[in-house]
Amino acid sequence: MARRRHAAVLAAVLAALAGCVDSGNVRTAAAGRDTPEVPPQRIVSLAPSLTETLFALGVGDRVVGVTRYCAYPPEVRDLPVIGGHLDPNFEAIVSLEPDLVLLIPSGEANARRLEALGVPVLQIDQHDVRSLLESISVVAAACGVDDAGERLRSELERRLAAVSVVVEGTPRPRTVVVVGHDIGGGVVRSVWAAGPDTFYSGVLEIAGGVNAVEGGVVRYPEVSREGLTALDPDVVLDVVAGIEERGREIDQILAGWQRLTELRAVREDRVRVLEGDLMVVPGPRLPEMVREVAMSLHPELDWTTP
Repeated sequence: MARRRHAAVLAAVLAALAGCVDSGNVRTAAAGRDTPEVPPQRIVSLAPSLTETLFALGVGDRVVGVTRYCAYPPEVRDLPVIGGHLDPNFEAIVSLEPDLVLLIPSGEANARRLEALGVPVLQIDQHDVRSLLESISVVAAACGVDDAGERLRSELERRLAAVSVVVEGTPRPRTVVVVGHDIGGGVVRSVWAAGPDTFYSGVLEIAGGVNAVEGGVVRYPEVSREGLTALDPDVVLDVVAGIEERGREIDQILAGWQRLTELRAVREDRVRVLEGDLMVVPGPRLPEMVREVAMSLHPELDWTTP
């Protein structure tokens, strides 16, 4: 049962992170830059990152439906739930009478189904740091709050630049960012790691690290224990969302790494577990995420300045 819960959470995380690619025919972010004559007043969000973006822009009062994975800010939990990103309840969505549904491009099939039902949709690309910052402006324009979008984006860019200043000139450790793993017999047997064309790779760059995983067809490839040994990273960042759903504790996860003594990161005690939805939601809390990663990569630096 715990293994099935783990698989379900991992699937949702990988879909949200790896599926953010532009899709072609369905209305996408680039098509959403024009401010509408009548801004939408009843919005359904099909991704936690988009929900957070709407609230950060000050239009949370227009949100009438969210996914089961949307948990921030806290008031989101009082909103109607329309299923998940991969398995939305179309009947529930239509019943909310939305004048806009926001989703990420990995939900293209869902977007086409909603359009066939007469529901306006807008796909937002957030697959890397650049597109995430651009998405702030896109969502703001779609909601008719361009000025709020400019302010929010400028603030995020300022805070990201502040982290870059702190880590400037320091050695950049080769890092593997793990977004899921198979732990069997108390030891990590394989992991799903962030490749170079991912959101996390951009986070590493800002935070003063470098991605140890090379490019490939899959953005989040599965890497065996032997593959990890070949990479031999300086640091392993194990990103864990939904620890309770996975039925594990942080100590158990760390213990799963300790037997991989062939890894430099294990021998030098540089495996870090970064937990919480903050670490898997590519939204307006990006600066907090980058700071957490930077502190894990460079604990020797002075992080007392906000």
